[in-house]
Amino acid sequence: MRTVQPLDHVNHMLVAELSRDGRKTVRALAGLVGLSEPAVRDRLDKLSRDGVVTGYRAVVEPQTVGAGTAAFVTLRFTPEPDAKTAVNNALEREPCVLEVHEIAGEDCYLIKVRVGTTIELADALDRIRAIPFITHTNSTVVLRTVFERSITI
Repeated sequence: MRTVQPLDHVNHMLVAELSRDGRKTVRALAGLVGLSEPAVRDRLDKLSRDGVVTGYRAVVEPQTVGAGTAAFVTLRFTPEPDAKTAVNNALEREPCVLEVHEIAGEDCYLIKVRVGTTIELADALDRIRAIPFITHTNSTVVLRTVFERSITI
């Protein structure tokens, strides 16, 4: 990730509003911050180029799209020079893997997986365990999600 200058007051307001409502129009944002639409568009373009705003997404209820079963899985892999790259590439190709976090401690990664059923989870774990260099996994199945949230500022 690139080093980005701290957000000024206007950019902070723009990012905060977009994090609450990514469908907010440029016109509405301009009215909110007291700038012209072209000035706001330029700021949004720069925020995207600088990697502050990385995209606009719909938030989808997992159960409605056949992904109601979630699990967190810790992974360990060998310390060989090519291991991390190979594991990263394999996990990125696995559509059920939603998040990959490098963690401190005995394990190397904590990943979040979403699938439709426990049978699909078992199949996904078989594929993940078959990734070269992976030596150990430990899975925790989510019984109920109390809440999830995105970053808002």
